[in-house]
Amino acid sequence: MSNLETPSTSPHRMECMELWGGNSAVDKTITMTGLEGQIYSRPYDPGQPGGDVYYFTACASGRISRFLLADVTGHGHRVAGTADKLRAIMRENVNVIQQSNLMEGINKEFSAITENGGFATAVVATYFSPRQTLTVSLAGHPRPLLYRADTQRWTLFGEDGDSSEKLEPALPLGITEDVVFQTLQVRFTPGDMLLCYTDAFSESVDAFDKLINTQGLLDILNEEQAAENSLDVLTSRLSDLPATNLTNDDATAIFVRPTGQRISMKANLLAPFRMVSGVTEVES
Repeated sequence: MSNLETPSTSPHRMECMELWGGNSAVDKTITMTGLEGQIYSRPYDPGQPGGDVYYFTACASGRISRFLLADVTGHGHRVAGTADKLRAIMRENVNVIQQSNLMEGINKEFSAITENGGFATAVVATYFSPRQTLTVSLAGHPRPLLYRADTQRWTLFGEDGDSSEKLEPALPLGITEDVVFQTLQVRFTPGDMLLCYTDAFSESVDAFDKLINTQGLLDILNEEQAAENSLDVLTSRLSDLPATNLTNDDATAIFVRPTGQRISMKANLLAPFRMVSGVTEVES
C-alpha cells in the first residue's frame, strides 16, 4: 500500500516559520502556539492525491496561526500544480496579518493558474494569539461551525450573536479577479472550537437517503454533545448513515481550538532571525 493510500496519523507540532500540509490522506492532531486541532482528509481515490488542499502556517514569532482549506475542481494528479501554487501563496503570506489582502492575492493567482475554467471553494482562517481573535473568509465554501464554551452549543459561524455582521461566502476562487472577500473577526478563547469542512460532509445522506446539509451536521454535534472529540464523532456518525458517506468525493475537515498559550519572549526575540532563514516546508 502506498503512502497516498495510508493516512498520515502521527501528531505534528508546528514550529515558527513553518508551512505544513498538502492534499494526501491524513488523520492527525496538529498543534501550534496558542492553537491545537485535528485534520481529517480522505481523497476520493485512495491511490492518488485529492482535490481537497489544506495548509497550515505559523509566523516567525508564533503570533499568527493560519490555515487554508480549498476544494479544487478535479481529482488526483491533475490538481497537483494547483496545490503547489496554493502552497507558494501561503508561504509568501506567513507573516501577513491582514487576511483581506491575502484572499485577494490567492484569488488573483488562482485565476491565473487554473486551466479550462477550473475553480475552487475555500475557507481561510487566521488566529492572532495576542488578542485571541479568529478571522475567517469564505470563497464559495460551506460556512464553518462554531462552538461557544459559554453556551455549550454549535452554531453557524457568524450567527452566535458575537457580531452583528454576517459572513458572506463570495464567489469561488478563479471565477473572476474582481471579487471583494469579506472577513469576519470574532473572539476565540479557550473552550471555543471551530470546524471547517468540504461539501462531502454536508452532502452526506441519512438512513433515508436524505441530504444531511449543514443543519444536519449541527444536529449531530449538538445531540452527541460533542466537544473535544467533535471531528471523530462526526466522521463516525456520518459513516454509519450509510457507510458510503465521505467516500463519493474528496472529504476533508479541520477542527481547531485555542489553548491560551502565550508567546514567549524568546520567540519574539528570535523572530527577525527566523525571517531571514525563511519558511520551512513540511509535507503532510
